[in-house]
Amino acid sequence: MQQQNLEETIFKNSTIDPDYFVIDDVLNDNACFYRAISNGIYFGTSDRSERTMLTMKNWGNTKKIDIVQNDFGQYSGKQDVLARFIQNEILEFVSKNPDIEVPYLGNMSLSNAINFVHDISWEEYLMYYSNFAGDIDEEQLEQEGYYIDRWGSTLEQWIVSEMLKIPIVIFNSQIWNKRSQRINNGKIIKGKPQKNVRLRLTSVMGKKYFDKLPIYLIWKEYNGEGHYLICYPKEPEKVLNIIKNMI
Repeated sequence: MQQQNLEETIFKNSTIDPDYFVIDDVLNDNACFYRAISNGIYFGTSDRSERTMLTMKNWGNTKKIDIVQNDFGQYSGKQDVLARFIQNEILEFVSKNPDIEVPYLGNMSLSNAINFVHDISWEEYLMYYSNFAGDIDEEQLEQEGYYIDRWGSTLEQWIVSEMLKIPIVIFNSQIWNKRSQRINNGKIIKGKPQKNVRLRLTSVMGKKYFDKLPIYLIWKEYNGEGHYLICYPKEPEKVLNIIKNMI
């Protein structure tokens, strides 16, 4: 019993209470990564234009969470514009930097990383990702045999971090099951975590930028498919210090 209590304590000490955040969902249309990132960008700056936001000049001057929820939310026209812009910026980064090294993948080149992560070539990435992920009719493409995912992987997380020079922090929701004395996946329904759910760091991109406000996301698997949620820190400086001590 003492060992089991120790394991539960280790679990709690290596995770963070979701009450530090307001958690919001975004539209689940294959573009959830770009939408969640867009919400995070909008929250993280006092700017309003997508082009001036991405200069990152006012990064850290956060908007009130209720303003972001009202303007962007699960889906809005403003969010859609910025999400499309973000995917295009990622595409431009990829097109200009095929030989840049990707540190978290052993410094392999970006073109090789694309093949490793997405199982397509650099040239195919430029072709397929030129279409916005949210516009893709997945069922039709699967029927025709042309389905190529445009999901945001750890590679896109790293690219966004490098583009914007900020950390990207990804959580997974977990819960300590007292009956089985093991960790289970924790549910988050309509932005509300199940009782005793905690957030575990699963990836941190851009550790060298940790003097700046990160974008915090949760990656969850729903019905066998991945999906991103956005986390707005209620007290950004306090949360940043907690995360620094966890990595």
